[in-house]
Amino acid sequence: MIKPSWFLCALLTPLLASCSPPSGRYQEATVSTSDGRLCFGVPDTRETRSAPPEIVTIGVSVVGQSRYPMWRRIFMEEKRPKRTLPPDQCIPYASGPTPAPPLQVGTYYQVLLSGSTPSGPEKGGAGRKRVFIACFHLRQATDGSELKPVVLNCYKARRSAVPAA
Repeated sequence: MIKPSWFLCALLTPLLASCSPPSGRYQEATVSTSDGRLCFGVPDTRETRSAPPEIVTIGVSVVGQSRYPMWRRIFMEEKRPKRTLPPDQCIPYASGPTPAPPLQVGTYYQVLLSGSTPSGPEKGGAGRKRVFIACFHLRQATDGSELKPVVLNCYKARRSAVPAA
């Protein structure tokens, strides 16, 4: 005889599993500098090397205020082909037609790149949604010449103060 608790568990397991996002949808973005400018990219994975994601939007906000990005770039609104982003390239902060305020030492920021894997016949013509997220703060370089990004866990960024320089 099947116990009612086992039966209930067997019924609910598929429902609970369907509530989680598909594997690989959320990934860590990269935060670096290129030519002295803050720059955002995708991780170096087998997927991003073989089929660089098509980025639709990128936005930077203060952690906890992602609804109000201080800078956002929407590539679909620009008169250009889709923006593919291989892992060896990055999108500089404040690039594009939208102006952006300077980022400050002492503040946690979050970058979010949204897009999808390229569609193709092997995927049934549909790409897979991808979201790349990273949290960071800026620290003055030891020689004082520029600000360097320090990437950290977004959960920690929401719960703690920015460390002193």
